[in-house]
Amino acid sequence: DTLAVIIKGKDYESVKWVDPRLGGLLEKAIFQGDFKGEAGETLVFYPLEGFDRYIVSSIGDEGLEGFRKAVANIVLKAMSISKKLLIHIPPVNGIEPGDAVEQAGLTIEITMYNPGWRYKVKEKKPPKLEKVLVNIRNSINNLETRLYRGKIIGEAVNYARDIGNAPSSEMNPEGIEEKARELAREYGLGLRILHLDDLRREGLNGVIAVGSGGGVPPRLVILEYKGREGKEWDLAVVGKTVTFDAGGLDLKPASAMADMKFDKCGGAAALGVIKAVAELKLPVNIVAALPAVENLPGPKAYKPRDVIKMYKGLTIEIGNTDAEGRIILADTLSYIEKNYKPSRIIDLATLTGAIVVALGNYAIGLFSTSDKLANDLIWIGEYTGERLWRMPLWKEYYEQLESEVADLNNIGGRPAGAITAAAFLSKFIEETKEWVHLDIAGTAWVQEKGPKKPYYPKGATGIGVRLITYYIIKKLLNQ
Repeated sequence: DTLAVIIKGKDYESVKWVDPRLGGLLEKAIFQGDFKGEAGETLVFYPLEGFDRYIVSSIGDEGLEGFRKAVANIVLKAMSISKKLLIHIPPVNGIEPGDAVEQAGLTIEITMYNPGWRYKVKEKKPPKLEKVLVNIRNSINNLETRLYRGKIIGEAVNYARDIGNAPSSEMNPEGIEEKARELAREYGLGLRILHLDDLRREGLNGVIAVGSGGGVPPRLVILEYKGREGKEWDLAVVGKTVTFDAGGLDLKPASAMADMKFDKCGGAAALGVIKAVAELKLPVNIVAALPAVENLPGPKAYKPRDVIKMYKGLTIEIGNTDAEGRIILADTLSYIEKNYKPSRIIDLATLTGAIVVALGNYAIGLFSTSDKLANDLIWIGEYTGERLWRMPLWKEYYEQLESEVADLNNIGGRPAGAITAAAFLSKFIEETKEWVHLDIAGTAWVQEKGPKKPYYPKGATGIGVRLITYYIIKKLLNQ
């Protein structure tokens, strides 16, 4: 009942075939200046004959990200008024037809996501939209394969969003473990859970310390996917999984605590990545590791000025209990490096408010000891719209982490807070040549200043799932 057409900017020539059905109204809207052709700009027409309605949405000059915005706005318009939607994709200079089809499938999936689908009762209304068809004028041999791949990656993004959006009373360390067990059963993944006794035996004292004040014991959750022959691990994805962060004894103010269910979004992304890779049966060996803890001010909570001997053997002085994410990540990075020896490691963490101050809500802070891995991910970030900005790791920043009583302090003061947090993590990477730390604190959920995009207007964004999955597909596998 609805035909949607995508236009690049105000390129009337590419869509003029539809205008006779609209009585010439599209040309008039462009001529009058009412349609400027900016990315995501959308008009709805109600003609006397043909389809019940026509939707026209522009890519603007933003390339593939503009294309995603156009598709998302079409779907948002159609969800409440249409049962069956046909999206027509014309040839667009600068966008490969296969990419257009794949990103259409992905964007449709993530745009129709409803963060309240599980919990709302009275206002729980399913979208009117039952079916979306995609039509493209270009000839593509693997059209259905690309559309399917986009849909699967979109579902993985929504899976991560579900975990991020879930209340921490439900998605606590035990809930994270159950999610991992479900994935292991569904896809035949290897699964290792290190509970409190295991953590003590292995010497993962950082994870233990941060989780000591919580009501649910901490654990380290590890999933293993083997998609090819050989024992080598191509990639490890480590996700910060603080299921609720009250700050520990250095308690956060109430206003800063309100969104701290989202402090598990790094772990949620790691689960989303391994789900997408397993569903697509990609020929790669990857491991996902989630240190799952609650950072609460319980009677056994770790304290400022405590000294902790980490898994690697280094000692750290606790300058602030609210700088907990780097502690659990450091232990996990050391453990994964020693026991799995992956070729490369990517960690994701809602780590610092400082990165939000530096970059706002539209860029992920990237820190790396590897130019190659950093540059590859920056390129992928432009492709997916999950943009990254590389930050320095100069030796001068390490001086801020000095402690009089331990090898390191877990904080380096207010200046360059995101950088000193990454510098702290780098101390726990010894042999892995390709390591990247992604600080997603500004982008993991929609905050007051963003990232407000039509395909995730509110709640968790699932940031990192598309980025790392496409890194595997395009850079590791060259697909």
